Amino acid sequence: MDLSEIAQVALSKILGFADNANLRHFWLYVLCGMAIAIFAHRINGDDRKFHSVFFQKEVWQSRSAFIDYAILLINPIIFVFALDWIIATIWRLTPVIADGVRSLGADLQSEGGSVWVAVALTVTLYIVNDFMRWWMHYLQHKVPFLWEFHKIHHSAEHLNFATAERHHPFDAVFYGLGAVGAAAIVNGVFLGLFGGHLTAYQIGGANVIFFGSNLIGGVLRHSPVWVSYGPQFEKWLVSPAMHQIHHSSDPKHWDKNMGGGLAIWDRMGGTLYVPQGREELQFGIGDETKDYRTLYGVYVEPVIKATRIFQRG
Repeated sequence: MDLSEIAQVALSKILGFADNANLRHFWLYVLCGMAIAIFAHRINGDDRKFHSVFFQKEVWQSRSAFIDYAILLINPIIFVFALDWIIATIWRLTPVIADGVRSLGADLQSEGGSVWVAVALTVTLYIVNDFMRWWMHYLQHKVPFLWEFHKIHHSAEHLNFATAERHHPFDAVFYGLGAVGAAAIVNGVFLGLFGGHLTAYQIGGANVIFFGSNLIGGVLRHSPVWVSYGPQFEKWLVSPAMHQIHHSSDPKHWDKNMGGGLAIWDRMGGTLYVPQGREELQFGIGDETKDYRTLYGVYVEPVIKATRIFQRG
């Protein structure tokens, strides 16, 4: 692949952020999210005008924001070389696992039950993926070597839509390994049990449950607007407000609300924090935030720090 081909692939990835239903920046999620944000702003009783809150200069024009934008442009180029190949390789597990299941003599194919099997696959893929997202995220916080790379995401001092993609490449690869690997295994098991024509229910190429969960404000997880579902619902679903708390620099919020969609994993893991009302938050990782205000700090500093941990090992 020459430089022009690499540039074309990277550009297609960048431009595809708003046209990929598997990403929270999908245009429909953004439209729904903005509508929810305006509604939430009104019912929260904030005297300020919505545009003065959502379009604050520091949110979209700060040094932290420009680092977000730079990462958004640079990472797709890196992923052309690394992440894409790794994901394609992991997906090859699916037929291998399917063959292994068939070799055990399992045969549950049924024309009459095909609809219910498709429903089961859809639900299983979502639940397994959501659990893996929580577990991989938990490891990113609890394993010092992994935390050095994950710090980049938490070094954001203001949250905007681009902050969702603020990840060190190693961090994204690690996260992708778990998420894609789990999906490949689930697909392999179902294909082995129920046949090769089975598919999960999707909308725009995204799991229908993931699609639905993002319609209720997934894009607002990284935004300046406080959107809470209320304490009762937040025992089950991770709201934008709960994820903003996850980014808080206040020690009482550290390592809380690591879930993606369902809050049950945080509840089971003892990492759930349900706000009882609106909380004023500051973002970042304290004094260490200053180490990640340059592209050198974002891409090189984590490698240096993680290497030291590995050497002390």
